[in-house]
Amino acid sequence: MKHTTVAASANARRLLARARTAATWIVAGSLVAGLIGGLVGFASITAANAAVASSKPPPRAFFGLGPATKRKIDGRPYFNWGGSPGSHLSDEVALVNFGVTPVTVTVFVTNAVSTPHGGTAFLSRGKAHGSLAAWVKLHMPHGSPTIKLAPRSKVFVPVTAIFPKNAQPGDHVGAIVASLTSLIQSKNHAKVHLVQQVADRIILRISGRLEPRLSISGLHVAYDDPLNPGATAPAKLSFNIVNSGNEVLGGKIAVSVSGLVGATKTSPAVISVPAMLPGGSDAAHVTVDGVYPEFLETGKVTIRPLVPTGQFDQGLTPYSGQVSFWAVPWILLAIVILLVLLPFGLWYRRRRRRRAGSRVRPGHASPVISGGTT
Repeated sequence: MKHTTVAASANARRLLARARTAATWIVAGSLVAGLIGGLVGFASITAANAAVASSKPPPRAFFGLGPATKRKIDGRPYFNWGGSPGSHLSDEVALVNFGVTPVTVTVFVTNAVSTPHGGTAFLSRGKAHGSLAAWVKLHMPHGSPTIKLAPRSKVFVPVTAIFPKNAQPGDHVGAIVASLTSLIQSKNHAKVHLVQQVADRIILRISGRLEPRLSISGLHVAYDDPLNPGATAPAKLSFNIVNSGNEVLGGKIAVSVSGLVGATKTSPAVISVPAMLPGGSDAAHVTVDGVYPEFLETGKVTIRPLVPTGQFDQGLTPYSGQVSFWAVPWILLAIVILLVLLPFGLWYRRRRRRRAGSRVRPGHASPVISGGTT
């Protein structure tokens, strides 16, 4: 496959614009990126300078990749595939060098994994096994994983995928990654391998039993009861959002607190949940202000699920979780107790007096009979 000059087409300009705004800085070969549409960009040295003080500026490269059709960049935000167990498909990826110097990149397919905070990370080369890393093949020129991109050129690489008959239904996520490794020298003369990488995600949906489902776990509410019965206090809700289904899902979260007598307060902030992989989870903390202490309160969390751009799923319904907690107005409670106990105390005191009076009743002295001798 030969190099071709990059044409100033609309799609190419979009690729370059996205490249300038979606830069990914990677040191030591670890690629971490969120599930954002069309992560096609260039790798810059800026962040690497923060980590390694270099004696001389390392090379700056502008390269990217993205979906293509019939040797043209087609503007798709990412590789959105559908298939069934035992099926196969073909696609195409464009590798683009936007710079004025040649670059040699290594291209590979990898799998996505969940990060501790609900994000998505792509495994480095050689670390992914099974799933898309095993099912997808890049037909690189000369069968080599590396390719040299001439200045301002692009190369189109055919992509094929074969899905096994036992492929599990649901979403499988990975990425096609282009990686550039440079050798730089630090100020203390140590040699450091700088790895600049850019990726475009793959979302493959295998047909079968699809289960889009988000759940709330570990819901807890912290509330400091105000002494003033007419005052309010914030309710602090903590919980985990879990993607317990087999589809990639994100969503919008609404949080509310309702009292025993009907007052309801809702957090004005709407929390966005990133698109999480199946099995992924994230922790959230939300504060609802202005909650009156109404003895027994209920905190409720509702998630409106959202699918990534380009995905479609009918029948999605909101998911919710709730928990009850005590919010006691202590001064008001003390006043109520006094108002209840005071009449009872007065009644009880009068009753005791009556009983005491009934035991010692005023009356006549008993006659005395005396006897004598005659």
